[in-house]
Amino acid sequence: MTASEKRRERQTILSHIGPGSAAAQGETEEGKVIGETITQLRKQMRWSQQTVAARLGIAKSTYAGYESGYREPSVDMLGQLAELFGVTVDRLIGKRTDEPVAAEQVPAPAAPAAEWDDPELGVWFKELLEAPEERRDELRQIWEIIKTRESGRKPGDKQGE
Repeated sequence: MTASEKRRERQTILSHIGPGSAAAQGETEEGKVIGETITQLRKQMRWSQQTVAARLGIAKSTYAGYESGYREPSVDMLGQLAELFGVTVDRLIGKRTDEPVAAEQVPAPAAPAAEWDDPELGVWFKELLEAPEERRDELRQIWEIIKTRESGRKPGDKQGE
């Protein structure tokens, strides 16, 4: 669906429900259920909104909108949220809360590498998550340069050669 088709569809919906309604302002019952569920899951994981947003590759304000119910995630984003939190989409939308997720659906936690135990690395990641978008873009560009430079390396080669 193109952007103009989406606008027309939204205008049609607004003409039927009225501009002052909760749905017209972006707040729907489904959005509230999703928001409450992902808030609960995020807090269980002891993650900040910024951490979740960074893992999803979206702005913190977009993710905060999902939690507040002001925005509703797309079907694709629901799938990404379900995968991130290790639950089904049905759980996110409130259809199934009683069924545990099958073990094969929940990604196994990665074994922490020795580098992850480095407190300086943890501080760096925290600073990275809190950095302005402009600074993160600069760091992404630097990382791409490093990856490009290192792409010709063979196993056993030293870094930077």
